[in-house]
Amino acid sequence: MDGISVIVTSTLVLGGLYMLMAAGLTLIWSTLRVFNFGHGALMMFGAYLTWTLLDAGGLPVAVALLGAVAAMALIGLAYEFLLVSPFIRRPGGDMLVMVATLAATMLLQSGAQLIWGPEIKQLPPFGGARVEVAGAVAQGSQLVTILLAPLLVGLLALVLKRTGIGLTVRALEQNREHAQLLGIAPRRVYVFVVVVAIGLATVAGALLGSMQFISPGMGGDPLLRAFVVLAFGGAGSLTGTIAGAYAIGLLEAVTTYYFGLSWSPVLVFLAMIVIMLVKPEGLLRTKVRSA
Repeated sequence: MDGISVIVTSTLVLGGLYMLMAAGLTLIWSTLRVFNFGHGALMMFGAYLTWTLLDAGGLPVAVALLGAVAAMALIGLAYEFLLVSPFIRRPGGDMLVMVATLAATMLLQSGAQLIWGPEIKQLPPFGGARVEVAGAVAQGSQLVTILLAPLLVGLLALVLKRTGIGLTVRALEQNREHAQLLGIAPRRVYVFVVVVAIGLATVAGALLGSMQFISPGMGGDPLLRAFVVLAFGGAGSLTGTIAGAYAIGLLEAVTTYYFGLSWSPVLVFLAMIVIMLVKPEGLLRTKVRSA
């Protein structure tokens, strides 16, 4: 029973982290039809900003995270202005945006190393609450991740279904040209999805930085896992992203528990290859608008 409870706890923690990362990628893909290769670096930058506000400002960790999310929202505006708007309307603009975001990854990593140095850092746990069930323990940042990730992604789904900006996102997702003919300004939608995606990535980065470490290259592995989640759940599907995140979390938890940490990435990417061969559209094809 202890082994099962440990696996369930690890699944919920890992699935929550991957959900926060992949939900932003899904949102950007569904509207811009591009993969944001800078997503992992933005997550890393958000974690560093949280650490800076905590260390230099002496703020509580939760307040520091909120400040980092606000600061990263401003960076998101610049990100959209510099890397999306100038290219997306050009012929082959989707590819140009992906190349620009890939270049932004190297810029952000180099900038982080110049600003904060190559030494690893760590955030303190998000609270001291502790829950023990059948021998498995979730405490601090783990417990916050288990609760906060589905709450934030669920709130995003609610916004997409019940608000005006959500309606415009869904309209642009269905048909960009038709939406423009109806008077919908794509730029407003692009700004919204980029800022929301970066905000979710910042939360994921801070949570990960409190459970592991912060370094300039910390975003690479979570970004790859997020792409695997999209392969499982289907790019552009928020429902599929949630299912895929917990599926990958479960697969990692089981393989780590029974075979060791070194086998986990091997089996995860093997499973991704099998899914792409058997069902390349993903496990679920439900679009963001019906999530």
